[in-house]
Amino acid sequence: MKYSRIVLFSVGLYLLLVALSTIATLIVGFDEMIQSTSYNFTHYFLGFGTSLIVYCYLGYKQTVSPYKQAFLVAAVYWFIDLSVGALLYILLKIPMELLIYLISALLHVIAVLLGTLLGIQLRRKIVERK
Repeated sequence: MKYSRIVLFSVGLYLLLVALSTIATLIVGFDEMIQSTSYNFTHYFLGFGTSLIVYCYLGYKQTVSPYKQAFLVAAVYWFIDLSVGALLYILLKIPMELLIYLISALLHVIAVLLGTLLGIQLRRKIVERK
């Protein structure tokens, strides 16, 4: 996999998760978002599910060292995520909550491992049927 494709997957995943978060915030409303535990759970679930689908697709398409490629995509994604968070903190004084990043990171690691495994298994099943 080329590095440009790794960056493309990472930026695409980041923008997709931002879009989902924005849509969910617009539906629920900003005031409810801050106080709602069910919104936070739904937000984490949507992010996990979306990441799982992306890494499953990546594991399915990538035949050479899929885990390495998935972790590279995840590393670039987290670089983008933390950089944007730091910029928001510096420019707009929006605090970076450590717990939010830790929960997201844990779910993202699970999505990388599980999604890549599912993609590899799906590719093997399709190859075996032929």
